[in-house]
Amino acid sequence: SQVDIIRDFNFLVEQHFKEKHSVKEYAALLNKSPKTLSNLFGKLNDKTPLQIIQNRIMLEVRRSLRYTDIPISEVGYEVGFSDIQSFSRFFKKHEGVSPTEFRSV
Repeated sequence: SQVDIIRDFNFLVEQHFKEKHSVKEYAALLNKSPKTLSNLFGKLNDKTPLQIIQNRIMLEVRRSLRYTDIPISEVGYEVGFSDIQSFSRFFKKHEGVSPTEFRSV
């Protein structure tokens, strides 16, 4: 059923958010098209599949920055970013401040 697909999607995000960042990758794991997933989430959820993936990444990043002393570049690398610039851009877009500013508060 449709609810099962959403549940499966959320479970897969929890398992793979560190290496899979696109709806397309999760759609392939579920044998669905990205469009099918987006339409399904539009009907049954207030967030898009991409928002769910990005929110899970951000949860992990905030936790690492707040509660560990792992270097910021390593935090980015841990969640699948290959360079500090793209990680910093992603973080600032979602949090409104840079990872360094977030950590210093």
